[in-house]
Amino acid sequence: MVRPTWAPALAAACLVTCLARGEEPQSPANPKPPANPPPAQQVTLMGMLSEWIYPGSEFNGAETSDAAVTDISSIKSKALLTTTDSVDKVMDYYRKKLNVDAKGDNLTETDEDRVTTDRSVLIQDVSGSSDSSLFVICINREKSSTTLVVSRTAGEDVTRIAWSDYRQLWP
Repeated sequence: MVRPTWAPALAAACLVTCLARGEEPQSPANPKPPANPPPAQQVTLMGMLSEWIYPGSEFNGAETSDAAVTDISSIKSKALLTTTDSVDKVMDYYRKKLNVDAKGDNLTETDEDRVTTDRSVLIQDVSGSSDSSLFVICINREKSSTTLVVSRTAGEDVTRIAWSDYRQLWP
């Protein structure tokens, strides 16, 4: 078998990379088995959603699936809830739950004392000048992202809460 002229350089680059990462070089003939993933997490659609269910709301369906992210075990989920409560009442509930003001800033934070948490919150009012209401709440953590869209169309007697969630399971 004839080896390409670039093969020794590639092998040397792989060896340097392994050593720089603190890894043991492997032989293609005897590859090391991959590291074992951590124990499986008990993650359920209703378990994830339960944290965000608005009290007294009606459940209108949900689904979850593989998020299809290369080399990452992750899931994406969505659900729809409805309530006869006003958008203002629903938004007050989620702001209180998250301990944030109308912009998503921590209530306990002052100009002199920045509060840090394990998540960031962004709240947008995208209602515009119409009689309809539309708010977007984004909650981002290191390995998950939750979005709540709270809306009510003028003339309707129901407020919709669309929940979506992305969660990285491993690594």
